[in-house]
Amino acid sequence: MKSDSLRQLTEIMPPHAGAGDVVDWTAAEATLGVSFPQDYRDFVATYGAGTISDALFVFSSLPTEPKSRTIGRLPKAALQAPEMHQWQSPGAGAHHHLSDMFVWGETDGADALCWLTVGDSPEEWPLAVWSRHGGGWQLYRCGMVDFLLKIFRADFAECPLSSTSLWGDTAPHFLHWREEDRLRDAGLNPWTGEPDDFAGMDLEFD
Repeated sequence: MKSDSLRQLTEIMPPHAGAGDVVDWTAAEATLGVSFPQDYRDFVATYGAGTISDALFVFSSLPTEPKSRTIGRLPKAALQAPEMHQWQSPGAGAHHHLSDMFVWGETDGADALCWLTVGDSPEEWPLAVWSRHGGGWQLYRCGMVDFLLKIFRADFAECPLSSTSLWGDTAPHFLHWREEDRLRDAGLNPWTGEPDDFAGMDLEFD
C-alpha cells in the first residue's frame, strides 16, 4: 500500500511504463550492510534507479548494478577531502561522522544526498545533504520521498541543492536509467525526445 507521501509524489511525477525495480531486500541489506527506510523501498518499487529532470540521480539498491549506480558509503576520497568536512550549522561536525553517511543520490551540481545512519531505526534517520555551493552539510528531518516533495513544492526555507532547477518544479520528469540508456542508444536526447547526433556515443576530449 502506497504511503500518502508516495501517492502525492506519483501525482506530481508519474512513473513511466517499465519503471521500478524488484529488489531482494534481505540480500541487498546483507550485501550493503544496512537496512533501508520504507519510503525508499517504496520509491524503488515504483520508480527504481534513475534520473529526475536530468538533474538528480537516485542510486540503485541492486548489488548487481555497477558501483557508479549503486548506493553506498562515502568513498575514501570524499572522506579525506577537507571540503567534505564543512557543515552549515556551527559545531555540527563535532557531533556527526562522515563514516555514518550513506549515499542514496547525487545531483548534476555534484551535491551528495545521504542518510545519516545513526540510531536503531532507519525510519528515524535524518537526511544529510552536502551542497557543493551551499557551504557544506545540512541535516533535514524527513524521509527521502518527503524531501523530494519539499523540493518540488519549494517548501524548505531555501533550496537545499546547489542548483535550483528542481526548486518549485511542478512537473518533474523521472527516467529509469534503463529507459534513459535505451533512448540514447536510439539516437535520441532522453529529455527532449529530439534526435541527438551525440546520443549513445562515448566522447573523449584531450
